[in-house]
Amino acid sequence: MKVTLKYYEGLGKEEKMFFEIPEQELEQMVEKDYQLRLAEESSDEIVLRRTAQEIFDEMNKQERNSWEGHHRHLACLQTEDNEGSEMNVMDAIADDSQEEERQRQEEDDELCQKIRQLLKPDHANLIIAICIDGMAVKDYAAEIGEQLTAVSNRFVRAKKTLAEILSES
Repeated sequence: MKVTLKYYEGLGKEEKMFFEIPEQELEQMVEKDYQLRLAEESSDEIVLRRTAQEIFDEMNKQERNSWEGHHRHLACLQTEDNEGSEMNVMDAIADDSQEEERQRQEEDDELCQKIRQLLKPDHANLIIAICIDGMAVKDYAAEIGEQLTAVSNRFVRAKKTLAEILSES
């Protein structure tokens, strides 16, 4: 049997997604849904079995409502800039986390530039990848295609050289 989902992440408002589900699984789902709803209702109310599509529609509606509720505060305000093209106002407003990230990135770039000035290129790349970018020595060795022991020894020498240069300054 085919089941239709109307709201799914990545689909447009008018798009639908179709799934083919074995009849036996759908029957089990319908029966389980009926038993759960029967247990939740009071004794004087009548509970009818729903079709698989009705069950999926309800679940899908809940998913869509949850998604809309979460993204409601992210709604973008549109305005036109001086040149007449549309501009997202939310993009123009910088939040603190973005500012902190920009500052951290600028500091990292400055530090990398200083390291590149002080060390040979292969030592500088090694120190930057491992100490600043947080890459493991074995991952760096695999990336450049060298033996782990050779890269590890070069890392020790590069740290020692950098420490000597910095202590002289």
